[in-house]
Amino acid sequence: MAVARKVRWKYEDPNKEQSRKGLLLSNEIERFCDQELLVEKDYDKKHLRPASYTLRIGTDYVDSKGKRGKLTKKQPSFYIEPNSIAYVSSLESLDLPYYVVARFNLRVKWVYRGILLGTGPQVEPGFRGYLSCPLFNLTDRAIKITREEEFATIDFERTSDFCPGKSWDWIKENIERCEDNDKLDEVVTDSGRFLVFRQRFYPALEHLPDWDVVSSLVQLSNEVKTWRAIGIGILIAFFGLTLSLLTFQNNLYRELRTQDGRLDTVRQAEATAESKLTSLNEQLVETRAAIRQAESRVKDLEQRNVSTSKKPKAPPTS
Repeated sequence: MAVARKVRWKYEDPNKEQSRKGLLLSNEIERFCDQELLVEKDYDKKHLRPASYTLRIGTDYVDSKGKRGKLTKKQPSFYIEPNSIAYVSSLESLDLPYYVVARFNLRVKWVYRGILLGTGPQVEPGFRGYLSCPLFNLTDRAIKITREEEFATIDFERTSDFCPGKSWDWIKENIERCEDNDKLDEVVTDSGRFLVFRQRFYPALEHLPDWDVVSSLVQLSNEVKTWRAIGIGILIAFFGLTLSLLTFQNNLYRELRTQDGRLDTVRQAEATAESKLTSLNEQLVETRAAIRQAESRVKDLEQRNVSTSKKPKAPPTS
């Protein structure tokens, strides 16, 4: 009975009559997971959250040198080298209905450790298998990755109605007619054309062939190191330029202060000269007035002398 319900819910939403869209809360996630949908394998209620589920590090990984490995009880962890990239897979496998999408991202505490997660943010409806993703170590120290360690949070969201008006077995039959590959196919109904992936089960690291992983990891690691070195060089150049500008500004400020002092001295000298010039002008005016007075006295004396010389002389007495 449970198997039949799982198959039916894979194609038909049990809540389709209620038209409830949006993120699934914990009760809905648990309801689907109990039917081995959403999280199909290794589901654990302890990792359920109010509107999401916490994924754990799985067995398969690719280290910073592009070498594949498996985490076991004897070797439960590996290290991501500084400024490098590694690939990990989820412990849980997914089985999404054709009317549910999923999104996953790194937990915040991993970001605080200096790791970033490179993901495509959406897992398409109908997906079956393990999730794989690259982890970027942006620090200058090796970081330990341990099996079953919580690393990502995934949430689930209902889409608009999928093939409305059609029974789940009709939908199943038409999807199974699609080609069994990664290419888009379609299911056509009276409501329109619905694109689907006729997806098989994806093992961990399925899309990472060895030649591609090795070359891309080495290239990306070198690019990370190169950009880190460029970034450090830019920072050094920036600080050097800033220091030079501060020094130039300080010298310019000093020069301006010196010039201001000199300008004050010149202004004081100019004021003194103007004061002296004013005094000289006043003395000149006084001198000219004195000259005019002297000239006037000289003329008076000359006129008196002339008047005296013209008077007749008295005859001499005998």
